[in-house]
Amino acid sequence: MVQKILQKKEFDNFINQLIKKYEVVAPIKDKITKFSKIKNSKEIYLDDNTLVPLKQLFMPEKEVLFEFKKGKIKKIKPDSTKRIVFGIRKCDLNSLLILDKVMFDPLYKSKRENTVLIGMFCDNPSEYCFCNSMELVDYYDLYFYPEGDKYYISVGSKKGEFLVKGLKDADKEVKKEIKNTKQLKNKDIYKEYMNPLWNKDIEKCLSCGACTIYCPTCNCFDIRDEDNLDKSGKRVRIQTSCQLKSFSEVAGGKSFRDSRASRFKHFVYHKIVFYKNKFNKYMCVGCGRCLKACPPKIDWVETINQMNGGKK
Repeated sequence: MVQKILQKKEFDNFINQLIKKYEVVAPIKDKITKFSKIKNSKEIYLDDNTLVPLKQLFMPEKEVLFEFKKGKIKKIKPDSTKRIVFGIRKCDLNSLLILDKVMFDPLYKSKRENTVLIGMFCDNPSEYCFCNSMELVDYYDLYFYPEGDKYYISVGSKKGEFLVKGLKDADKEVKKEIKNTKQLKNKDIYKEYMNPLWNKDIEKCLSCGACTIYCPTCNCFDIRDEDNLDKSGKRVRIQTSCQLKSFSEVAGGKSFRDSRASRFKHFVYHKIVFYKNKFNKYMCVGCGRCLKACPPKIDWVETINQMNGGKK
């Protein structure tokens, strides 16, 4: 693997040079941690993973699909901004591989194709993180490994190679494994759907949707038309959640996931079983945001670990 070296004292200059040529998005800490466009390197916050996932950049909470007026449709031009996202942890990099399987409209694809992904090794995974349990892969354009007074930068694509072509080749290869304190030990839960251990989590669940809002791979949305009196309007895509009773409601008022238990279990089983069966990849990337954001602090990972003695 090709690696380049960047002295840490040159980091600010490296980022600020990128800002002159591209829109650069990176983790920041405002009221909460999130990815945001930055104006200089000093805004970057890398101490913790962001609470708001990277998916918000590619599939916003609300997005106009097209506009219409008096029977005529006006298409929305896809975003072709040349963008670099810096400081992405391995879980969020893998989350994009999940979204790419199900989000393939021109608006999403254009943003993905025009974005360079620069990862940062996670030296300090949170107490909620269990990414090593989820079979994550190396996926990036560039990936930074901090080592002493240097960054060793792995190159994963031509787009990434172009950004570091002026840097020196590394004298050695550095690669590290993320060290989680938490693990999902038992992912073979297909036959555990009726296990009574689920009940303690279901009783605490508020069906608030926080787990899906902060999940980097949840992609449920609703389509709505916003009409004006002059027969103009727009069609919008709005993020929603499988944890809301209204999400599975159809004409006549029938809801196919009427019970809180069915909604809660669907979230977990979609992440661990259903998506895996279809794409041979877990939908969960082990970032732990759902555990961290949950108001009653439901730990479904620990619940699963208790099933069958926590055996794999």
